[in-house]
Amino acid sequence: MKDTDINILSHIQKAHSIGSVVTMVSFILNAFASRITALEFLIVPLIIIVSLTIIGSTYFLFQSMKHKEIIEKPRKNNVAFIFRILINLVMLALMLF
Repeated sequence: MKDTDINILSHIQKAHSIGSVVTMVSFILNAFASRITALEFLIVPLIIIVSLTIIGSTYFLFQSMKHKEIIEKPRKNNVAFIFRILINLVMLALMLF
């Protein structure tokens, strides 16, 4: 493997880790913010964070599709990104409506 391949794999793995944590924390904060009126100020930052997570997950989904030959389980990897994008889209829709 070339150095750039290792670098790309590292970025994709980091994107999975960070994306999972951000999605989970955003979901929990959204649940609290929607039920507790004192936390309503968190809605706008959460919308921004969820939108950035969607954009980042989409970018890394395309990167993993482009470099699928160097990824160990490309289908599982892509399904994880798609699942995260769908969860974030649903969360974004719930926050906006």
